[in-house]
Amino acid sequence: MWPFKKRKNEAKARDEPRQNRRTPNLRWINRPRADNTIQGNEAIYAAVSRIANTVASLPMHIYKDYTLVPEHPLERLLNLEPNPNFTAFGFRQTMEVLRNTEGNAYALKIPDGLGGVKRLDILNPTRVQPLRNPDDQSVWYQIQPEDGEVMFAPGFMVLNLRHMSANGQKGIRPIDVLRKSLDYDAQVKALSLDQLDGVNNAIALTVPNSGLNQEQKDDLVDRFLETYEKSGRSVIVLEGGLTATNFSSSAVDSQLLDVERITRNRVATVYNLPPHLLGDYTDTSFSTAEQQMQEFLQLTIIPIVEQWEEEFNRKLLTPEDFAAGYRIRFDTSQLTRADTVATANKNQMAIRGGWLTPNEVRRSEYLPPDKYGNELMGSRDLLPLRIMVDQPELLLGGASSGSGNDDQTKEEKEAAARRTLGK
Repeated sequence: MWPFKKRKNEAKARDEPRQNRRTPNLRWINRPRADNTIQGNEAIYAAVSRIANTVASLPMHIYKDYTLVPEHPLERLLNLEPNPNFTAFGFRQTMEVLRNTEGNAYALKIPDGLGGVKRLDILNPTRVQPLRNPDDQSVWYQIQPEDGEVMFAPGFMVLNLRHMSANGQKGIRPIDVLRKSLDYDAQVKALSLDQLDGVNNAIALTVPNSGLNQEQKDDLVDRFLETYEKSGRSVIVLEGGLTATNFSSSAVDSQLLDVERITRNRVATVYNLPPHLLGDYTDTSFSTAEQQMQEFLQLTIIPIVEQWEEEFNRKLLTPEDFAAGYRIRFDTSQLTRADTVATANKNQMAIRGGWLTPNEVRRSEYLPPDKYGNELMGSRDLLPLRIMVDQPELLLGGASSGSGNDDQTKEEKEAAARRTLGK
């Protein structure tokens, strides 16, 4: 394979001077981390924080044919401890922060020696380079540790979450896309600070007669300032017809606020976020928080969740598990839990519509199961018209038989059912 050919060539040159046996050109590892850039920009920090915290807070489980499998070995890896240094929340949050700053997030699978996965180690994306093997076009990852030699890992050993990519290997860094906007924003902020330095700092003295020489003018200014300082910069009595005028200006120019709004809109566009999540409500037309959250879910979170699920299913599940129906999924319904009315209506419709059992609803609300809650329910006011017309005795069998008369004819039972239905 190609990566090992490189190592073989290096071994042939072991007798050459050390400077001639350098590792491949790794100038890309000297690039500054993009997450250092967001420390100076509130809009980008807010966007990355919003996405990372939302994805990290979503429950992630392994299912078999839509049934949760808590005893599966991957369940602990997904929900308790992906590695000794991270909780499940911290792992997902860190991966999303790296994806949304560097454009790529990598986690190395460490096997347990029994065919399973022992842990997932997060890699520094500035020290990982995807490469294509020219022999079979497979993807390998070149990893440069902080200390040590360059390593090569096959594609199935590295979980790769990325932003949009032009070559299918390396995602585009959102920070690079926003570079000009960030520079412009920095210049505007510098201008704003300079403007604040000059707010209400100037005072004009008007002198009735203009026949003063420079020395007299200087003396007049010195006496004015001395008196002004003694009064605590609050009250001063002017004599000799002097008039003092304070130059006042607004602390923030209205045009600067427009620039700030434009910057937030550009950041929201790059991160595929609704602008109202970054504090811009100018074009918001939704009347409820549920509608706003639904927009955030559809435009932003669902594509990210799909990428997580497909990458984890492809590289964490064995072919046997996948063929048996095992799948790793996020529970995105948790995003609407804050809206109590919407959650209650959804649960009621789910039970009455027969697509969730009462215990499935109780589990989503973290309530203990009920011994009678494992069956799907159906509403009696929603029945096929065919049954109502052709077989009315099946509609209200309990009502017609409740009369205690087992000798009723078929016609009598149908008539009783129709009368009850008419009520």
